[in-house]
Amino acid sequence: MVKLKTHPNELPDEIYIQKKTYFAKVAMASGMLIFLAFLMNFPIGTILKSQIENAIRSNPTCPITYDEMRFEWFLPKVVLTKPVVSGRCYSNPSSSLKLSDLVISFQSPSFWPLGIKLHSKVKHKLSVINIYPTVGIGGTVIKVEKSSLSHKTLKEFLGTKSLNFTGDIEIESLVKIDGSKLSQSDFLITSSNLSIPGQNIGGFDLPNLPIGALQLKGSLNSKDLLEIQDFQLGSPTSPVMAEANGVIKLNTHNMSNSSLDIAGEVKFSPSFLENFAIINMMLSGKESTNKGFYKFKVGGKFAAPMPSFN
Repeated sequence: MVKLKTHPNELPDEIYIQKKTYFAKVAMASGMLIFLAFLMNFPIGTILKSQIENAIRSNPTCPITYDEMRFEWFLPKVVLTKPVVSGRCYSNPSSSLKLSDLVISFQSPSFWPLGIKLHSKVKHKLSVINIYPTVGIGGTVIKVEKSSLSHKTLKEFLGTKSLNFTGDIEIESLVKIDGSKLSQSDFLITSSNLSIPGQNIGGFDLPNLPIGALQLKGSLNSKDLLEIQDFQLGSPTSPVMAEANGVIKLNTHNMSNSSLDIAGEVKFSPSFLENFAIINMMLSGKESTNKGFYKFKVGGKFAAPMPSFN
């Protein structure tokens, strides 16, 4: 091996490498000290608790109570012990939703919007909802991902008089809030195991309906206009299979008075039609597509929808 000669005025390469490594370690240590100093002096606990208290107080129509609110420095977070969500929040005043201890943790600073990013995991029975609010100057962005609602939780939301069903619902959403008003909300709701057991609804005996797949994609704007961009129900083996889109003009003061404008197509299995003579009557004289789908529209109000087939 040929050994290179070192110039009399030069130091061996090993010394330069050691110096670079030394300065890199010093820089890393300095960065860590600055970060720790930031955490120790920046009033994270006060900001988090203030934001949470303001959020709870800002909506008196949806009371949320808890035993205690405390701040913990380890992985900075605020803990609400034994939180209870009033049924007034979901139009069921006679009920309430008792949650596991609610943890709201600090994730990181946010550069857009300028503020702080938080994480909250909401647990109720078999349901888990991961919420990532970014609280910034003049606005808030709330992201929901990797979240699942069990039918048991949904039943408490909807009340005992609602349609009986089983299955889990997966949720993703992005909500933008300017000041205290909703600016835009996009959402995606899916399920792969939706099933409606046999039951009596309004005098009709509904048979067991193993629906299976569900997908609902849409958005809600500041004018309370709910756009259904893509609705899919069932599969080729399901008793009912449907696709639809349209808009719903929400009446926030009386949801049952919201206006419907939905259009789509639906296909029924022969066994399903045997159980519903009224649907056979509605389909009488109507032509289906070559795949067996019937085109339909739904108008009217939530409280009294008016379906029709083309």
